[in-house]
Amino acid sequence: MFGQKRSGGSEGTSLRAFAPINRIEAYWQGLRDGTAGGLGLPTRSEIDPRGIGHDLRHAFVLERIGPDLCRIRVSGSVLSEVMGCEARGLPFSRAFDTASQASLAQVVEAVFRGPATARLTLRTARRGLHPGGIGEIRLLPLVDRDGAVSRLLGAIAFAGRVSPVAQAVTLSGSFGRTLRFDPHAGQMRETQVPYLRLVATEA
Repeated sequence: MFGQKRSGGSEGTSLRAFAPINRIEAYWQGLRDGTAGGLGLPTRSEIDPRGIGHDLRHAFVLERIGPDLCRIRVSGSVLSEVMGCEARGLPFSRAFDTASQASLAQVVEAVFRGPATARLTLRTARRGLHPGGIGEIRLLPLVDRDGAVSRLLGAIAFAGRVSPVAQAVTLSGSFGRTLRFDPHAGQMRETQVPYLRLVATEA
């Protein structure tokens, strides 16, 4: 498991609550910028827990095991708290309610195939979060030795404290950004994936 649960402290604003996932994405982007011309993607082996530091509890790694299917390879304590158990080895979809799972599978598959990054917005009535509590997940692609996107670095945070009582969260929206420019689509293009809007950008 990545990191340990911190105790105490007051809840901050949403901006402060989501700062850890912004820092994890910045760390990933820094690894990407270090490749030739900044055009490549980091490998799983390049992800160094020391580079993520105090934000480890918000991080996780997903492994693709089939079309529209991935499992949690490494989990920080926040995702395990969301699931109410040790998350490592479980399907990622287990963190979400039944109504969200089909859309989630399509979003995750779009990130693998893009490759793309994605920002998922969450909501939950979980006890221990603010009423109408919100959360956010970032999904960032990683390549294997063959250059295939087979894993994702993830980051998760909630604007509120996570209750130890497991309750699935709802996917309320998502936004994706492709990592290759599509000249035929222009700068913006809609996909067939519910919730996911991909923005094509030059690598």
